Amino acid sequence: MLEEDRHTVKHAVITFIAALLGGFLAFYVVMDITLAKMFDPMRGFRRAEKMIQKQAREMQRIDNDIFMPSPMPLHHSIINMVKEKDQYKFIIDLKQLNNNDKNINVTAEGDTINIKGVMDKSENNKDMVIEFSQTFALGAPIDEDKIKKEVKGDKYIITVPIEEKNGD
Repeated sequence: MLEEDRHTVKHAVITFIAALLGGFLAFYVVMDITLAKMFDPMRGFRRAEKMIQKQAREMQRIDNDIFMPSPMPLHHSIINMVKEKDQYKFIIDLKQLNNNDKNINVTAEGDTINIKGVMDKSENNKDMVIEFSQTFALGAPIDEDKIKKEVKGDKYIITVPIEEKNGD
């Protein structure tokens, strides 16, 4: 029996030492990770950067809600310019301006033509203003009295004759 008791005590001591060693290693690993995080000089900067990015996304969402409520954005191709042999044609898509050519103003000065469009719209208790302006330099003098404006379907067509240059 004595031999059996010794064997049991030996196993108990080995189990105790193994548990103690395992506990120490677990504690060491957890403390090492914790201290590494605590004393990492870049940790605060990374957290601050994440918070700044989150705030920037939130501000962008708010800006989009406030400043871009229009469900009908203007497309970059609202005005198309076509050069023909003796004239320029500016074709404007009236669909985005409620098919109302009175929302368009055309002025010419020297060799430039300026096309502006404005429309006030109320929808879902929101007042919106759709506005665009584009200036074209044609490289030849423009006679404002010869500019023709016409509506064909949902297109507003501005025809500008090209003046011949004399002496060059």
